[in-house]
Formats: sequence, structure tokens, C-alpha cells
Amino acid sequence: MRVRGAAMVIRDDRLLVLVYHYPKGDVYAIPGGGLHEGETLADSVVREFREELELEIRLGDLFCVADMMDQPKIPQTLHVVFRAEIVAGEPKLNPEETSAASFEWLPLDQVAQKRLYPAVNQQLLQNPPAGLGYIGECQHREWA
Repeated sequence: MRVRGAAMVIRDDRLLVLVYHYPKGDVYAIPGGGLHEGETLADSVVREFREELELEIRLGDLFCVADMMDQPKIPQTLHVVFRAEIVAGEPKLNPEETSAASFEWLPLDQVAQKRLYPAVNQQLLQNPPAGLGYIGECQHREWA
């Protein structure tokens, strides 16, 4: 099983996402990634933001934990999503560290219509955003 840490940064009612173009449509990913050997989950999320978006972040509370079951060529993934805030920098995509096409500040009122990875749309849109829970299987990767 793969473990992927991620963090939601919300500013002015907008969620920071990475945008990926796939044959079956765009995917809006909450930034994060896999752990390196000997790295803590929190350290991996901070590193991914630094590498992919040239940002320094401070992790906040745990938002949720969600499963994505395995599919052909894609291993089962456990997503651990934190809340976070930017403490230094403005987002700048680093193409040497990510295959994302771009980043976007996605308005929260558009989250329900987007293919979010992981699919925590429903939890994110609750007011206040739900969190600190295990939500089980959150989606299949039908876009690949």
C-alpha cells in the first residue's frame, strides 16, 4: 500500500490545487506526495510543497484519511490530508518536480463540479469543513 500525504491550503475561499490533464479529463489534486525512506509523513508533505510549488508551509490539524483501492498499474493508496497555511512564498510550479500542467486557486464554490484528488469534495464543502475522520474509500481513478 502506498501512503500519500497532502495538505489543503485555503486562501480567500479558494483551494490551492495542482491541475493534471488526462485523456478522460482534468484532475485537480490537493498537493502532496509519497514518503521517502526514513521520512515522516509531515516532513514529506512540507517537502512536496517546497519541491513542486516552491512554498514553505506550516501543517495544521489532520483533515481526513481516505483509501483508494488498487487498479491496474496503480497501487492501493492511503491518503492522509492535513490543513496547512503558507508561511513563505507564492506558488510557482516547478516542472522538474511535478508532471502537473499548472496550479490554480480553485474557488470553493466550484469544488463540487471538479474531479478532486483525493475526492474529499463533500467533506471540504461542509460548513465548517468536516475533518478528523476516516472516510473510507474515496474514489476510483477512472481518468487515467
